[in-house]
Formats: sequence, structure tokens, C-alpha cells
Amino acid sequence: MKKIILIASCAIALLARENPFVPDDINVTTLDSTNVSENAPKLDRVIAKFPSDARELVSATFSYKSIDGSIKQKIVDINASFDWHDDIIISSQSPVTTQATPALDVSVTTTDEQTKQAVAKQAAPKPLSVSPKIEPPLKSVSFMDFIKFDIFNSKIEIISSDEMIRDFIINKPDKIVMDFSRSSDFTTKTIKIDKGPLKKATIGAHKGYYRVVLFLDGNYYYAIRQSGNGYTLTLR
Repeated sequence: MKKIILIASCAIALLARENPFVPDDINVTTLDSTNVSENAPKLDRVIAKFPSDARELVSATFSYKSIDGSIKQKIVDINASFDWHDDIIISSQSPVTTQATPALDVSVTTTDEQTKQAVAKQAAPKPLSVSPKIEPPLKSVSFMDFIKFDIFNSKIEIISSDEMIRDFIINKPDKIVMDFSRSSDFTTKTIKIDKGPLKKATIGAHKGYYRVVLFLDGNYYYAIRQSGNGYTLTLR
């Protein structure tokens, strides 16, 4: 009987595993363990549009998810003016590395005079050739033979010999009204423009003057000053 028990104990010892917590077939069992949760798609580019009354960006607030899953905020100060027509783009890119300017290599065989000339040549600023930039108008519109409009991105050149006697602005829709002194009679006309800030212009005759109404694409501050050929209307 003792011999049978001893043989059984030896068989059990041979079949026992060294670590009972490891799977039987370690080669076909996958052990996955991670603290990384599924992330949102990688940031490529986000475009933000602003209404026509926007003029300055004060700050940007980013709400982001932390590694522990909590939602936090990061405020970035900007304090810069911008054109509300432009797209504000948020994108991701790797940090830009700058390379140091290589030092001037002066051979031991170079004389002192040659060294001075080489250093002076490297340090001397290169002359800048700046040609005057003339901005062509986006569109030019004439009415009869007494008034013309040159439309730019942020201004309108009004070419006329007639005196402007009043001007004011009206909102909803946004338009600027200007009255010019002239005794004339003509049928009211509307001219479609759709360039720069100007959508269309309406011109109508009144007793002793004619009225120009400029329909804008948004809300603007405006200023009018006399120029060589008439008036300059500036929008901002």
C-alpha cells in the first residue's frame, strides 16, 4: 500500500506546473494590458469663421481631455486685429528647429587684412531693392460721366468733381449713404458689384443733388476724406 501511494505522489509531482497562474499553452495565449484609451482622430486642420462685426482676437480658449479623462482648459492670449473675411486656421505641426549660422572659417594662412575684409563682407547688410507697389482695383464702376468707383479690399476711391454734401451709415442691411451736389435728372439705377466689401451700388436723382447708396457685405467703421480726384472711403 505504501508503494502505491509513493508512486501516485511522484506522478502528481511530475504533472504539476511550476507557476499555476500562467496559461497551459503560453505560445497561443495573448496577454493584453494597457492604460491607453482610444483617442480621437489626429488633429489636421480646423477652420473658424467670424461674423462681420469681429475686429480683434483677444484670446482663444481650448478645452482638452487630460490623460486621466478629465476636461481641462488652456487659454492663449492673442490681442491682435484681423480681417473678418479671413479664415482663422488651427493646425498641428512638429516644432521647427533652427540651424545656427556657421562661423566664418578663417585659415591660419590668411593675413590680417584679408580677415578684416572677409568679416566686413559677411557682416555688411545686403542692399534691398524695393519697387513701389501699385495695387490695382478689384473692380471699377462708372455711372454716366460724373462719378466712378474704384473698389479695393478695404477702401473705395470715389472719382468725381461733384461736392459731397453729406454722408451717413445705415445698418440692417449695412450701407453707406452719400449725397453729391448736382442738378440732374436720371432714372435710379442699381449696379451689382460683389467685389471687396461692396455688394452693389444704387444711384438716384433728387432736387439739387443725387444720392449714392453703397451696400456692404458686413458691419464696418468708415471714414471719408478728400483726395486728388474726389474722395477716399476707408472701411475697417
